[in-house]
Amino acid sequence: MENNYQLSRIHNYIHGLMSKEEMFQLEREALDDPFLQDAIDGYRLQNGVDARQLSLLQQRLNRRVEDTIATRHAQYFTWQRLAIGATAGVLFVTLLALLYFNHFNGKAERTTDVELSEPENRISVEPLLDGGDASPREGWKTFEQYLNKQLMASVRGGEIIVNFTIDKNGVPANIHAEGQPESSLFDEAVRLLQTGPKWQGTKGRLKIVFPVKDEKNQAQANVIKPPHCFGIAKK
Repeated sequence: MENNYQLSRIHNYIHGLMSKEEMFQLEREALDDPFLQDAIDGYRLQNGVDARQLSLLQQRLNRRVEDTIATRHAQYFTWQRLAIGATAGVLFVTLLALLYFNHFNGKAERTTDVELSEPENRISVEPLLDGGDASPREGWKTFEQYLNKQLMASVRGGEIIVNFTIDKNGVPANIHAEGQPESSLFDEAVRLLQTGPKWQGTKGRLKIVFPVKDEKNQAQANVIKPPHCFGIAKK
């Protein structure tokens, strides 16, 4: 039915049996469909063609149109698959980048959060504010560093609280200890205060904690062992 209708339209168009509106409509269709234009041109070139030949021509035209539509659909779906694949690839790469940077940043944060513990066997000072207003001119941190550098190794550990005044030169004077500390601790405290950094203020009260020495390990370190091999002394 459709084939005969198309053949009838082509026949009427060639022989001028159409209205202007119908001819214009067919010409527009021929512009969009090159195969329809080929069919019109072929019909115009063939004089006295019979209905059977026209039917074969229309069948060929329909097959070519169907093949063209199928090709366009295949191309469309091919490009669609490529676009989907490219989008998926970009998303995958982005996800990997996010995971990498999150892991890297988390690792960096963990490393920066680590705090180094202070070494053992360090002398420490604690200012007692109820005893005066004196303080080291260069700050408490610098004063404590000085104490640890100048502390004599022979001093035994212990705790001592000292009171003192500051003379006009910024040196602690009139130093005396509270309670009855060991003489070695008091002598070392006096030496460190009078030979150390200058002070400011009028008087001060200070708590000094000397590190406790591990005498057992020190004694073992000082023992001279005879040369041996695999636990057997040489003769």
